[in-house]
Amino acid sequence: MAKSIQENAAIILESLAKLPRDIFGRSEVDGNQLAARTNLIPMEINDAVTLLVSSRYAEWIQTIGTTPYDFHSVSITPLGRYEYERLQDQAKKETVITEVIRPPVPIGSPYGFHDEDWEIVSLRKADQNKLFVVLGYQFNSMYFDSDKLCNNIEGMFKKAVDEYNKKPESIKISLSFKPLAAGYGEHLFNEIARDIISADVAVFETSDMNANVMIEMGVALTWGVRVLPLKRNDRPKPPSDISGQTWADYQESCEQFIDPEHHMKLLSLVERAARKKSRT
Repeated sequence: MAKSIQENAAIILESLAKLPRDIFGRSEVDGNQLAARTNLIPMEINDAVTLLVSSRYAEWIQTIGTTPYDFHSVSITPLGRYEYERLQDQAKKETVITEVIRPPVPIGSPYGFHDEDWEIVSLRKADQNKLFVVLGYQFNSMYFDSDKLCNNIEGMFKKAVDEYNKKPESIKISLSFKPLAAGYGEHLFNEIARDIISADVAVFETSDMNANVMIEMGVALTWGVRVLPLKRNDRPKPPSDISGQTWADYQESCEQFIDPEHHMKLLSLVERAARKKSRT
């Protein structure tokens, strides 16, 4: 008996989650490889992968010449890994779960959004020539100098964007970097949420365990924005689900990073974000 699209999506999600990851945390697979791993036919794979991508559980790269598949390669997202873990937890409770849950389509406006807010989000997402990066952080901290932190983070992204643009296969982009606004209120939080949702990459400094920064990170994760959490190397990870994110430890207000491969990983992050924009 043929399985439903959601059942096939669960099969593919499991296959993507079990793929080995490279040193940058990436794992991609093409249609033929998925067929071999899942025993599904191209039509079933195309439908299921489309569902996973629309639900933000997976990302794909689409190019010409991939027939009979609708994509060149597909990879799981952090939200997809989270959904896979949810399925595993349900299975441990002896509850039969064979279908992925599709995130609800937003009805109305989060945080009192208006049409102009959504227009800004749509325009930024559609702008393939600009990479939007936002930074959330505590404005007065005993762990870093705020001005140096902002300048150093903007500088490391500028360097990564410049190197990416030199690649022959690159989609030439410029950087738009914006620290998130200070303080809260209905109108101001609309602006903060709008900037996060429309970003291609959202960076969050968490050394202070600031509650507002954690809320902002939650907004980014909910909307499937690429998240890069930072903390001073002697500070602990937050004791919550977001501690499962890949962290970057630094010294001296982000002048230096502990991981010697930090720049290469950042360059990979920029490249993947740019490639994603070119497909939207």
